[in-house]
Amino acid sequence: MKNNVWFVIACIMMFFVGYHINDAAVSLPKYKVAVVDVPTIMSKSPEVMSLKVSQDKKMEELNTLISKAQNEIVNEPDRNKAIQKEAAYRKQIETKKKVMEDEYNSKITKISLNIRSLISNEAKKTNYNLVLPTGMVISGGEDITEEIVKKMK
Repeated sequence: MKNNVWFVIACIMMFFVGYHINDAAVSLPKYKVAVVDVPTIMSKSPEVMSLKVSQDKKMEELNTLISKAQNEIVNEPDRNKAIQKEAAYRKQIETKKKVMEDEYNSKITKISLNIRSLISNEAKKTNYNLVLPTGMVISGGEDITEEIVKKMK
């Protein structure tokens, strides 16, 4: 009989402990998850648009230089001078391409950091615990892409 009483008391205590643990688990803060469409944000960014225009202009200048080099090399009657001109133009074109690529990469990195900062600030302001790109999420999360696009303008 004494063993049965202790067993009943132990069962009742386990019930209360389990009930309170469950209550504590339910009362833990919920995660708010947001999703953003990064390609949409990048394509609608004014900075990216101006960078694209700038890159197009520089590519046009590079293509003009290539055309000029081709014409001069083809029209050069002396074979040795044509080879020298080709080497000089090749070096000039490669240098110009390298400078363009480096400048583009540094600007796009800066733009990406600005966009990431903007997304982070918006997430903190609206109490999101986690922000994921839409490509990684099958379902769920609140889409905050439009809010980010509005903040960029």
